[in-house]
Amino acid sequence: MRITWLSSRVLGTDLCSTTQVNLAEGLVARGHEVTMYSPGKVYNQSFTHIPVKRSSIRGLQGRSVARQLAKRRKDIAYSDVVLIDWTLGSLQRYFDTPTILMDRGPPADKGLLSWLQWFVWKKAWSKAARGTVVSQAHREFVMEKTGMPSASIGILPAGVKLDNFNPGERTGPIDMVYHGRVDSRRGVRAMPAILVGLHDAGIEARLHIHGDGDALTALKAIQMKGLNVTGPLPQEELANLLSTYDVGLLPMPADRVWNLASPLKRSEYLASGLIVAGIDHGGHRIKDSGDWLQLFSQEELVKNTVDWIMSLDRQMITALQKEAREYAEEHSSWSHSVDALESMISS
Repeated sequence: MRITWLSSRVLGTDLCSTTQVNLAEGLVARGHEVTMYSPGKVYNQSFTHIPVKRSSIRGLQGRSVARQLAKRRKDIAYSDVVLIDWTLGSLQRYFDTPTILMDRGPPADKGLLSWLQWFVWKKAWSKAARGTVVSQAHREFVMEKTGMPSASIGILPAGVKLDNFNPGERTGPIDMVYHGRVDSRRGVRAMPAILVGLHDAGIEARLHIHGDGDALTALKAIQMKGLNVTGPLPQEELANLLSTYDVGLLPMPADRVWNLASPLKRSEYLASGLIVAGIDHGGHRIKDSGDWLQLFSQEELVKNTVDWIMSLDRQMITALQKEAREYAEEHSSWSHSVDALESMISS
């Protein structure tokens, strides 16, 4: 089947573009012909990528991509199915070919820009015959806001390449980690307090933070034993480090964006055999999860995470880490999301 994907994500630099790349690769592996139009560059991919220029002005980026793709609609129309990011939802009107709206998360910005994005998001769903989301909570949100029937919405959670993330041998201090956007609104400033609590309790521990964002400079300025803060790392280097860490942290607070999410870092933690602690909300919960996932209220995150880690010895941690990896092998590979997307395409 000939599948075209129209995306406003910048391939190669946007961390969220990992989803597009892995899903596209998965479809090619199933025998489909996939062409993706998007900004950025990607190398050594099995699908065809056609670069599109994007404005550098926030608020005009999606519109600038949509305008260019509208001029290429005759080339795109040959496809059997067209996948369209919600930011480019206005393009749906150009195609008689079946289209699927791809929603990896509703608008996250604040102020006037957020208002404009919500208008685009709602209009995109109002014109969609079917679409995809990242979680059950996200599906229910779309149904509530747009009236789209459940059967027309597929769930494609964030997955992970299991071959890229593997558990290693863990010894010595308890190593905690957060990686991704180091933004204040993601709750990252609270994480050093967990390290302080463990040290005060006599637990030898370290905290590693890898990423970039508005809180990075402030975190780097903290002089604390066991605190290691770096900028973003190449995926291979990050995967090697995750294999040596013990606890993955999910500090993102209860918020419309995070409540609906399916965080990629959670899948990477589990695939690397980490146990996970975070804030309790819909975006972090896993149905039928084991004791390797502990979620607490935002107010109690620091205290309860410290208490939980203090209650574990190395033998128990190792056992839970093995269970976390087993769960990832059964539930968190990209193949599950590719299955769901392929089923929707075929229907």
